[in-house]
Amino acid sequence: MTLFDDDRYDWRETYFVYFESVHRPKLADVRRALKTSAPFLEILDIKAEPTGDITAMTIASYEDHAALEIVYREGNDILAEAKHLAYTFKASATPQELLQLKKVFQCRTRLDVHHFEQTAETRAFSITKLPEIKFPKSGEQSATPGAVFSKAIASGRDGVPNMPKSNFQRLHSQVDDAADSLELDSGYERINPEMLVTVLEIFCRVSRGVALDPASGVVLD
Repeated sequence: MTLFDDDRYDWRETYFVYFESVHRPKLADVRRALKTSAPFLEILDIKAEPTGDITAMTIASYEDHAALEIVYREGNDILAEAKHLAYTFKASATPQELLQLKKVFQCRTRLDVHHFEQTAETRAFSITKLPEIKFPKSGEQSATPGAVFSKAIASGRDGVPNMPKSNFQRLHSQVDDAADSLELDSGYERINPEMLVTVLEIFCRVSRGVALDPASGVVLD
């Protein structure tokens, strides 16, 4: 079961994080990043290969009523789609984005980052956490409940290189503006982009990759 099958969550958007296969995120790197943590991000499940390479994970932010499902994908179809997206968005890309699209063009590995929002009906029974929600479990290598991501890795600790902030700051602003324009009659609160942007930034850093919004062409690195 995935969050796509859970009627307590609605899918909102998907970002891709493209990277070279040699930089596939390791479970140990993720766990190390959790030692100094941001309390609003909680890892509920991690699946990994015997080599430690992450294959899937589920992350929740109870305060934001949101969750992320992250899935590793590879193959020639991923490479073909990467080339198609790079060609599609290169005409409107900035010089900096063109450099990143060139990296995307060569990638046959990526992470699909699916962003979900908790439904208004489920929120009515929630104060801070929803322990009754059953997230998908891998069975083999799971993160300890309560483990959380850290904003502190933005400083480049634990051997993870620093990265430019401008594109992520721009995404914060763009998603924030879009959220401001949402109609609230449906019962949903204003979407907080902090969780999504933080996780995208983390995975771009640990994979030395490039995040891409396949709907708008927004490029992050």
